[in-house]
Amino acid sequence: MVESQKCLDPTSFGLFLVAVVSLPLAITQLFNETFTVGPSSWFFVVLGVLLIIVALLAYKSESNFGFIVFGLVGAAVLLTGLGMNAWENITFSLVFILAIIWSILVKTPKALSLILVTTALIFLTVGLSNAEVIGGDYWHWLIGLAALFNFFFNIYLSYALALDGRIPVF
Repeated sequence: MVESQKCLDPTSFGLFLVAVVSLPLAITQLFNETFTVGPSSWFFVVLGVLLIIVALLAYKSESNFGFIVFGLVGAAVLLTGLGMNAWENITFSLVFILAIIWSILVKTPKALSLILVTTALIFLTVGLSNAEVIGGDYWHWLIGLAALFNFFFNIYLSYALALDGRIPVF
């Protein structure tokens, strides 16, 4: 198989990494009776560092939006591995909501805005479930669904970008 010699935008790689983070989270939350052990803290630390590297590559590629968003996602994933608390999760969700507004203003693909929505939902639901602000045993469903949609949107957009137009970007 022959690939193009053109340099690939780091966005596709970053989206694949976010998908890798999202799927095990979704599985362990949606099937928490079956899979009682989720991803390890090292899983989040390593992927958080890789996402920060993607942010630096986006900066080098002169992608301001990619630099900021992948930097935020990388920091949030890294801090998750290091034991981020409920209010830090909620804070990241609020910052991702601001990134959604920025995404709409600069007219990024709608799929990217949807990824930011599901990312904000993941951090919000994790934060609220741990803050004990609102009780209940349904949080794992909300976290799992947000993570599953996040996985699908990330896989779709990463393939669409990597395949350079063979899959439409919406």
